[in-house]
Amino acid sequence: MSLLTLGVETSGLTGAVVLRRDGETIESVTLQQAGRRHAQTLISEVDALLRRANLTAKQLQVVAVSIGPGSFTGLRVGVVFAKTLAYAVGCRLIAVDTFRAIAAASPRDVTEVFVVSDAQRGELFVGRYFMDDSESDHTNPTRKRGNSTEESSLARRVSVANPIRQGEIIIEPADSFCRRAGEIAVSGPAGATLPPTMRILAPEFHLPRAEFIAALGEQQALAGEQSDLWKLEPFYLRRSAAEEKAAS
Repeated sequence: MSLLTLGVETSGLTGAVVLRRDGETIESVTLQQAGRRHAQTLISEVDALLRRANLTAKQLQVVAVSIGPGSFTGLRVGVVFAKTLAYAVGCRLIAVDTFRAIAAASPRDVTEVFVVSDAQRGELFVGRYFMDDSESDHTNPTRKRGNSTEESSLARRVSVANPIRQGEIIIEPADSFCRRAGEIAVSGPAGATLPPTMRILAPEFHLPRAEFIAALGEQQALAGEQSDLWKLEPFYLRRSAAEEKAAS
């Protein structure tokens, strides 16, 4: 089974879109300040991406979108775009845990990782992930692979690490997290703000990449998953500051 997949990552200030076919990346495009630009920018970038590949939106089979945690505005733009596109062309919509995509990008020797991002007020969003090597070959999603068309072979080709989240993503005081993290690897957008005595992965692993959003989306699609077009919402652990201010 072959898949043509569009990956959409707009959880931070800098987002990206990527086009993948049969488990290989065709092209990835960075969206500068993605969360602060009008959705039309995303539309035009995807249109140009498809044109350069001599493809049309109707040929897409999967739209994989990063759903958070992350920027309120960025996630809203990305999710609304992905839902609208999937509905318009009749393809599958796959929601991808943003922290899981960050965990999947970890170096090969990492078997367990905390993914953290800034929740403000001295707090962190924290997710804990274990790598399930029994269902993954932990390959880089940009690597060229073979030409087998069997579904089981394709599942191996598109697989990155298969991070399994332990429990829920939580909000935790930063000082409390630093005390309990121990020797476990730490990644994510807030990694650079933590004490250097912790096992912080290199900065290139801290931000979600569209290639991993797309690769995990392919993995989930091959496992039979599909998100509900009408019910999918960005994953917010708390309301935005503006919403909290209005409520008070």
